[in-house]
Amino acid sequence: MTDRPGPVRFCRRDTEAAGLASRSLLIHTILMKSRLLIPRLRSRQRALLHMYRTVADFTYDLEIWMEAGGSLRYVSPSCLRVTGYPALDALRDADFFSRIIDADDFAKWRQAMDTGHAQDIPAMDFRICRRDGTRIWLSQETTRVFDPRGRFQGWRLSLRDVTERVQTRISLDQARQNLAERVRERTAELELSRERYRALSGYLQDRIEKERAHISREIHDILGQDLTAMNMGLHRLERSFHDPDDGRLAQLAELRALVAGTLETVRRISRELRPPMLDELGFVEAVAWQIRTFAQASGLRVDQQLGHLPDLPGDLATAMYRVLQECLTNAARHSGCSRLHVSVQTMDGKFEMLVTDNGRGITPEQADSSSSLGLLGMRERVRLVGGCLAITRLPKGGTEILVRVPLTGESGSCDCS
Repeated sequence: MTDRPGPVRFCRRDTEAAGLASRSLLIHTILMKSRLLIPRLRSRQRALLHMYRTVADFTYDLEIWMEAGGSLRYVSPSCLRVTGYPALDALRDADFFSRIIDADDFAKWRQAMDTGHAQDIPAMDFRICRRDGTRIWLSQETTRVFDPRGRFQGWRLSLRDVTERVQTRISLDQARQNLAERVRERTAELELSRERYRALSGYLQDRIEKERAHISREIHDILGQDLTAMNMGLHRLERSFHDPDDGRLAQLAELRALVAGTLETVRRISRELRPPMLDELGFVEAVAWQIRTFAQASGLRVDQQLGHLPDLPGDLATAMYRVLQECLTNAARHSGCSRLHVSVQTMDGKFEMLVTDNGRGITPEQADSSSSLGLLGMRERVRLVGGCLAITRLPKGGTEILVRVPLTGESGSCDCS
């Protein structure tokens, strides 16, 4: 018989020895891998650090990492170009910012930074004094920095030289201020000129009316009387002829007719220069006479609605009478109308005159044209008595002219809209 091997048996001591050998092998394997992995991690860390330092160190702007306590942890080499101080000096100087920031701007900068623990800091511009004594403007963009766990670590400051931009802005602001001041001065000059023009216009209007009244009286009293005397003389001369067939009587009759016509013309001119009834009978009667005279002369139909008016001041009555004359004249000359309506009344303490026609209607360009001297004169007369004037083209054709004047004498309280 052949010998067969018996079953292999391990004792407890052998099992423990094998376990120790396995753990030793595992530890040895981990150590070997660590020796290979750590250099790789360190190499990668150095590469990343080199990359980030390269980006930070060679940035054009001044980059600063300020810790929450206010000390500087990193200052980019561009500090020398921007401030004139080396980055190392800035890192060693606890009062770097208070030393370089202009005293007038430091308080604002400090106040903004003090709020940066709880909230974002807005961009801000401030002045600094460089190492060589020159002053420049910096623009600061501030970013709050947190660690992976969300704990606040400080701020990243990006500072850029914006002197040229700020000086340009200051120059533009100064130019705008100078322009605004010049505009104010010019506006004041124009306002003064306008007030002088208005004062002169009012003075001239007053002088013209007085001169009209004076000429009207002279024509009526002197020429009228002379013509009347001439007519009476011709009448006496006519009675001195005893022969009714005398041929000179016909010549005398012609002369008397000519004198009578001239006398009527003189009276008409006198009334047009200054209607006596405007001073004697009042504004309403003068308007009624003017409307009748105009209707007879133009052949147009004029409807009138003349309410009861209190006694108007002389300057107001004259101005409104002249405005009415201009309205009627313009309607006859330019509107092509066949009918007009004139309304004069008082309402809510205001004098109101409304003149409408059924003509072709005035255009806004014509109403606002500087060449419309008649309209300009009307507006100026109304303005001088503290009123307002509105010229409107009616929807169905025709023109409406509305004049309102406060009877209390308070200019500016009138509205023609």
